[in-house]
Amino acid sequence: MGKRQLVTRERADGVTVTLTDTGRQAITTVHPGLDAAVRRHFTDKLSAQEIATLSSVLRRL
Repeated sequence: MGKRQLVTRERADGVTVTLTDTGRQAITTVHPGLDAAVRRHFTDKLSAQEIATLSSVLRRL
């Protein structure tokens, strides 16, 4: 995925993989409703504090 420029990787205490705009477009092309479905069924159900906590926990992994 990195070679196709769909994600970027950063090394610090671990590895952070980030979806690029090209990667997001590829996912949208393959599964047009995925972004909306993830928001509707997951992130929209979390408060700002819960999202911050989840982000912090996932960064440690």
